[in-house]
Amino acid sequence: MTTEPPAVRLANAVYGYRAGPPVIDIAEFAVSRGESLFLEGPSGSGKSTLLGLVGGILTPAEGTVEVLGESLGELGAAARDRFRADRIGFVFQMFNLLPYLSMVDNVVLPCRFSRARAEAAIESAGSPREEALRLLGRLGFASKALRERRVTELSIGQQQRVAVARALIGRPSLVIADEPTSALDANARLRFVDLLVDECTSVGSTVIFVSHDAALAPSFDRNMSIGAINRVEADDAG
Repeated sequence: MTTEPPAVRLANAVYGYRAGPPVIDIAEFAVSRGESLFLEGPSGSGKSTLLGLVGGILTPAEGTVEVLGESLGELGAAARDRFRADRIGFVFQMFNLLPYLSMVDNVVLPCRFSRARAEAAIESAGSPREEALRLLGRLGFASKALRERRVTELSIGQQQRVAVARALIGRPSLVIADEPTSALDANARLRFVDLLVDECTSVGSTVIFVSHDAALAPSFDRNMSIGAINRVEADDAG
């Protein structure tokens, strides 16, 4: 029987910005398919750089980065863009929602860039818009009037849930979250994390969640410090 490769695997991966010293030097790092991983570390420890490598935004100077069976360093820039659009959902620290669009239109946006995610949304709910409405309903947005508001009219917590729905639409195989709870109080952070993990678990998505807040770690299948895998000291990682 053929064993499916992990969702993410880095081997001897080294990355530095421009001509500077490495900020990432990882001998081995792997995340299983369907696993939720909490990755903790202080500012400057290389967390966001690692996510850039896993998301195919950055490519290693040395070593390999394999995501969902693809060696990202062997793909050209356009192929990495397509792979990222089709297979990876992102929840950003600053959300990156489009202010001139409604809640629903923000959530549907990935389906406009990825036929694969649009087809998955159609399979789930009949259309990307109906899938967006389903996800928003699961995340607590029952009011039709609220769902049609521009995101600039929403609270920070509401914007975060919209960002989660956008990341999840089209059932991406991997969801990456980069410090998305920094603007919330402690109770709201825990509720947000539980919503994210529950939704990803329900569709079998792998989750990598990066934060400096170790109190969130119990919500995940596994937790680790980036210092345990990155051979560059935090002060040197920038």
